Amino acid sequence: MRTSNMFVRSLGVYVPESVSVEQAVREGWYPAEEAEKFRQIGAAVAGDMPAPEMARLAVLDAYDRWGESSPRDLDLLLYPSVWHQGPNGWQPQHYLQKHLLGGNVPAFEIRSGCVGMISSLELAASYLQAVPDRETAMVVSSDNHGTPLVDRWRMTPGALIGDAAAALILGKGHGMAELLSVNATVIPEADAVNDGAYPLFPPDATIGIGLSFGDRHEEFRQRLLKAQGTGIHLTIQKTMMQQVEQTLDEAGIELSDITRVALPHGRREDLDGQMSWLGIDEDQTTWDYGRRVGHCGAVDQFIAFEHLLATGGLVAGDHLLMVGFGSGTSCAAAVFRVLSTSPVTTGARA
Repeated sequence: MRTSNMFVRSLGVYVPESVSVEQAVREGWYPAEEAEKFRQIGAAVAGDMPAPEMARLAVLDAYDRWGESSPRDLDLLLYPSVWHQGPNGWQPQHYLQKHLLGGNVPAFEIRSGCVGMISSLELAASYLQAVPDRETAMVVSSDNHGTPLVDRWRMTPGALIGDAAAALILGKGHGMAELLSVNATVIPEADAVNDGAYPLFPPDATIGIGLSFGDRHEEFRQRLLKAQGTGIHLTIQKTMMQQVEQTLDEAGIELSDITRVALPHGRREDLDGQMSWLGIDEDQTTWDYGRRVGHCGAVDQFIAFEHLLATGGLVAGDHLLMVGFGSGTSCAAAVFRVLSTSPVTTGARA
């Protein structure tokens, strides 16, 4: 979707301190041989801070650092989430309404996995474009995986699981970056990649079954061997490339115009494949940052975006490509053009 007149007004994050792989090895949480093999450095760990509270801090960061007026001026709040947010039957967006927004802002939780923040940008942009008087929307996501059903050091072989929150304010007319295009799609035939052949009822968490993608992926691999392959991984690759090509085309640029590519903070072998598909080098990716904080749910690309802006990895005129994947399986892509690395006020029209 070509997103005309859509700008990132502000970007806020909450990323707790990382626990190093060295400490994890000393404590017996992480095998020493995997530390050397997979080249991860650490994972951001939030302790007992609730995910919605991290989200609140990310929202405040977005307003404090970028000079926006008030969360109560929003026209829409979307809250993508991956892991459990609080009590069963309770929704995290209402926590932000109580503590920040008030009750006049339409607010919805989005459940589309680790691709949730990118795909929610498409929903937010569509919502704003539908009515001329709508000016701003917020997409905020947060996850604290430090629960008994997750072992952040072993849940996904080759990757570490981190905790973090990010909040992006999308608005018309001006901002520090322009959202040029965003697209999201689902690959329904890839549903079995992450389901582990588990029964749909009762849900795992209700009977105390932990989340292990390593086990699920191995179960799927065994199914592929018995079926002599399905070509599903090639389908996922082709779909990702189609999403990237469409998004770049709508943005009016080529891949050679892209300064940096923000990918999920996952396994090195996955990154190698993605770099090969896209024809990019490691220094164009956010690998060095991602392996210090871990895979943080739906916010990976956005905390990396903030990191690049803060450290000079992106400057005015640069283009950022985001690519995301969600279990299910879904994929999404978005392209931004950086306009400024400092606050842009209403008077400074794009």
